[in-house]
Amino acid sequence: MKFGFAIPHLQVRAVALLAAAFLVGLAASGAARADETAAAENRRCLQCHGQPQIAELGPDDRAVMVAPMPEGFRPAAPIPRLRPGLHVDAEALRPSVHAALRCTDCHAEAVDLPHRRFLGEPTCSGACHDPAQSGYLRSAHAAAKARGMPDAPTCATCHGGHDVRAVGSREARTHPLNAVRICADCHQQHAAQTAETADTAGHIQAYLDSVHGQALTRSGLVIAATCADCHGHHEVLPSGNPAARTHRAQVPGTCGKCHLGIVEVFRDSVHGQRLEEGGGLAPVCTDCHAAHRITHASIQSAQLDIVAECGECHDRPELSGGRRASFYDTYRASYHGQVNELGSTRAARCSDCHGAHDILPIADENSRLHGEHRVETCRTCHEGANASFAQFDPHADYRDRERYPLLHGVWWYFIIMMSAAFGFFGLHSLLWFTRSLIERARFGPAPRFVANPHGIRRFTTMNRVNHALIIVTFFGLTLTGIPLLFSDQEWAKHLARVLGGVSAVGVWHRVFAVLLIGNFMLHFWGLARSARRHQGSILRTWLLGPNSMMPRRKDFADCAAMFRWFVRGGKKPAFDRWTYWEKFDYWAEIGGTLIIGGSGLLLWFPIFFSRFLPGWIFNVAMIVHGYEALLAMGFIFTIHFFNAHLRLEKFPVDDVIFTGQLPEEEFRHERGEEYARLAQSGELDALREAPAPGWQRFLAVGVGATAMAIGLTLVTLIILAGLQAL
Repeated sequence: MKFGFAIPHLQVRAVALLAAAFLVGLAASGAARADETAAAENRRCLQCHGQPQIAELGPDDRAVMVAPMPEGFRPAAPIPRLRPGLHVDAEALRPSVHAALRCTDCHAEAVDLPHRRFLGEPTCSGACHDPAQSGYLRSAHAAAKARGMPDAPTCATCHGGHDVRAVGSREARTHPLNAVRICADCHQQHAAQTAETADTAGHIQAYLDSVHGQALTRSGLVIAATCADCHGHHEVLPSGNPAARTHRAQVPGTCGKCHLGIVEVFRDSVHGQRLEEGGGLAPVCTDCHAAHRITHASIQSAQLDIVAECGECHDRPELSGGRRASFYDTYRASYHGQVNELGSTRAARCSDCHGAHDILPIADENSRLHGEHRVETCRTCHEGANASFAQFDPHADYRDRERYPLLHGVWWYFIIMMSAAFGFFGLHSLLWFTRSLIERARFGPAPRFVANPHGIRRFTTMNRVNHALIIVTFFGLTLTGIPLLFSDQEWAKHLARVLGGVSAVGVWHRVFAVLLIGNFMLHFWGLARSARRHQGSILRTWLLGPNSMMPRRKDFADCAAMFRWFVRGGKKPAFDRWTYWEKFDYWAEIGGTLIIGGSGLLLWFPIFFSRFLPGWIFNVAMIVHGYEALLAMGFIFTIHFFNAHLRLEKFPVDDVIFTGQLPEEEFRHERGEEYARLAQSGELDALREAPAPGWQRFLAVGVGATAMAIGLTLVTLIILAGLQAL
């Protein structure tokens, strides 16, 4: 026989619930008693520290409130007169996460009252915050405190003292919208105390101005990176420590916590691969984007900085693949680099061709510059680019004979031509100036002729219009083109800004180029009209006759005679219609226009010309266009200005090209052979005309003086830039 009874299932659950309720009630009762005990103990402390007057008591008054110190005790530091921190506002404790704790949980030395006069700092270690405390003890902050730095951060510095709030709370000092202010206030205040922290003030302002700082302070985005996101919360370590989040090897991982997609691309790039292999020169995020002054990649300043950021590494010889110049140097010398240097964001930068985070070796089939990808990359800026266009080398170096023999040869051609032209005519001008000084000392100033009662017509209206257009187009092309040639010079950048910026300069350069071509065509139209008027005598008049612009035997004889006059003095040779230096100027202008105009059109319309010309022709065109322009500028602003205006016989301005005439006595003096021929043939009378009005002379002096001032200033700046480069 069995004794017992059955308990229904619902009754079991009821009993279990009653038991659980009993236990919960028991625990709550215990917690309540614990809270009451904590509150009672805290009231003991607040009887003194809760009184606002305690912050205003002097050292002697405070001394009677605590246990006396042993006889002979000497404090380690001077005792402050007032201690505002001794006052604890009970209301500040209520919302704190530590509201249920006893004061003695943190201030263990104050268990026995009255406590000692000098207590140790409260500790956050132990069972509560052991991991955080361990991290802090390994940090740079703890190291600063160990060195005796009085203001080194502690737990309370960042989390607060008696008003510690939950980490996720908006009121918490560690909330993203508040934390930056905590870090900034401390580092700004103590920035100049040691060499180690001397630059932190700049870091703070850089961060506040950065895209991260602006997103946080202006947009209120709590997901924006704060100091703790990059440097860590408790275990803040110097960037030189391999364990630091800001150590080079750790930077991609640190940035990747927010920019995950970007860091995944970066790790597959040539930079990421070399970093993974332990390459010390491999760049990380902060090398290109900076650490604190990170700006948005789309703004102009950031785009202009890209080249300089790449140049920090790629200006090193060891990264140039054995080339004569670094990739950074060759880029800056290219059209892309020159325009970028002048402030344009339209020209291709390093990242436009090579990529930003996805940079790969060109041999890699996924590289933007591999095979057909190169054409696609060019098309991002140059719509319609083809395979021929893509043959253009943006890093071509005309001084590198082994890699670019053709470009090197073209460069040497201009070096020889410029040396010959400036060497010969430079000596010519120097000897002429010296002989003029000697003649002036011996015979007095050169005679000044006046068109009275008439002048001799020397240039037609068409000639004068052509020359006026040459002045306008030449100076227009010079002022809008020279900033590009010397884009690394501050004066060139300032000139570009004065002219409206690099984009406006480019537009005006093309406008003046069209005017130059138009004037060139106008000149030959005038020659054609003249040919019709002299039918049957073109060969005799233009090619073989005394009025011919073609070099003749007499020109060589006149040149030799001039050099004899330079050396010996005596009488100058009798010149005909055109002197040998005027013929040189004419053909140099014709040839220079063809060379500069032709190369300029190639560079202006590269897509069109790439349909039937190889892409390397544009590399040649860049050398030709730049050096021919430099030759023209240098020659006009020195040799031509001297021959026409600055020699003592003509100074300050020879106005014949402006007025179209010169006095008859001056004509007889300077063009003796032509004068005698015209007088003998009876053609001289037809050339006599009324003197030019005075305003034309005034205008000629003003225009000539202005042109020479601009020209000589530019020549001086060019010479100084050349000396600086050397």
